[in-house]
Amino acid sequence: MVARRPAQPRGPTYVMRQRPPGPADSPPAAVPAQTIAPGPVPVPAPDFSPAPDTVAQGAFGGGLCGIFRIAGSLLALPIAAIREVTPRPAQLAPFPAQRADMIGALELRGSVIPIMDIAQLLGLGRGEGGIILILRCGGGVIGAVIDEICGVVELDAGAQSPLASVDRAAGSLASAGFIYEGRAGAVLDTDALARLPGLVVTTDHTVDRTRHAEVGEPILLFDCGGIPLGLPASAVEATVPLTRLGAPAAETPLWIGVLEHNGRRIPVVDTLRLLGLGQTGRVSESASIVLRMPDRRLVALAIDQVRDMRRVRGEETMALQQFRLGEPGMLCGLYRAERDHLLIAATACEADERLVALSMIEEEASLAAQAGDFAALGRIEPFLIALLGEAICAIPLAQVEEIIPAPVDRIELGAGGFAEALVAYRGRGVPLVDLPARLGIASAGANARQHRPIAILAEHHDHHMGFLIDGLVAVERVQLQRLAATGNGARVPAATVRLPDGRTCEVIDLSAIILAEREAAARAA
Repeated sequence: MVARRPAQPRGPTYVMRQRPPGPADSPPAAVPAQTIAPGPVPVPAPDFSPAPDTVAQGAFGGGLCGIFRIAGSLLALPIAAIREVTPRPAQLAPFPAQRADMIGALELRGSVIPIMDIAQLLGLGRGEGGIILILRCGGGVIGAVIDEICGVVELDAGAQSPLASVDRAAGSLASAGFIYEGRAGAVLDTDALARLPGLVVTTDHTVDRTRHAEVGEPILLFDCGGIPLGLPASAVEATVPLTRLGAPAAETPLWIGVLEHNGRRIPVVDTLRLLGLGQTGRVSESASIVLRMPDRRLVALAIDQVRDMRRVRGEETMALQQFRLGEPGMLCGLYRAERDHLLIAATACEADERLVALSMIEEEASLAAQAGDFAALGRIEPFLIALLGEAICAIPLAQVEEIIPAPVDRIELGAGGFAEALVAYRGRGVPLVDLPARLGIASAGANARQHRPIAILAEHHDHHMGFLIDGLVAVERVQLQRLAATGNGARVPAATVRLPDGRTCEVIDLSAIILAEREAAARAA
């Protein structure tokens, strides 16, 4: 089904909401439209001392909530109150408003949406403010500046603490408290927000999603490399706006950076490569989605930007035909909205050996250090620095038996096996392996497999194997940094070294490759 857009009116409609006068209030003075100044002017603060019974009436009854962060504070809203999510532009449009916390307007698909600084309203201080939540409020919509989306959770009524008395920092806008991953937060009351004096909302005419309000799974919609994608919000720990990334511990095609997030260093992966839809490559900064992995580990997907979060029913998605599309198992359907979105299978991400291994790297490194594994973490030894395609790697020099030009006189074995060819070497038939192809490293050129000029001969327990590479860089004596117990075919490094010029590269264990092939041959026999 295609979500159809209703006919657009000639211009947006705005509604001025005034708090109804209480018994002790005098009737509010009418404000002529021509007296509204183009900039913000001070207005009376909202009433932060409601009667206890009115606070209880505003408590959220339970259900799915979007959790987000503003200036270090956790807040939540019912998922039905969140129309969509959009990045904050570099500059908001000027907008006439009575309230100082109305900081401008956003043009979104033909509508001009007033934007409120919730941090300023609640007295929370200044945050990053890189994301705007479009909220349903008072019969219309308004934008709220936030720092980060932290996820979608089920907040049952029993998991909340109704607020019968609140301080001035939250006022009557907070209807209940909750605990999320050990941190306290507050559920905002959109009805109380709508009663704020001088609040301006615009008519919700651009996107009609009332049919999503009660049913369907929350899906986070985002772009990556210009491709519209969707991921179940239950798999998302947080979304992070454009942020500078640190360098990965190894220069691998999948692992492209490190995200500093809530005191943790989270590996960032090339999402297009993960999904088999292309590649982004190394970037110095990126927006990202932090995924939940087993055992409370985290890994991040590099993205362009978050577009929306909405509830999607099963019948609104279409199955993909049984053709190979991208990485097998990672894509599970197509969702048609304003644009078509490829849906990512959350269970496939959680089980993907590449993501699981990357999510363990920081933990494995810290455990090795705590255990005093000085042999692994502090050993200085010589490494042969080799060129594989466009990447560099380090090979322990102790594993290198000989370096020769790639043999021309050889028996080609064709595709399908682990070896590309067989050569005669010192009275033995030695298999010749294309090392970049074996490791899944992209080659520089369509015919690079046939023209690798150098072969490294290696031996393990009297079993010999040759490895084709693209070039030699240097021999360096450097310190080994072990990251995980073993490397694997998922292209996640077991160890890295840092070169004198500051670059890091993965250590390739040729002995492990020889042993793995010997064990595979024994099982097949």
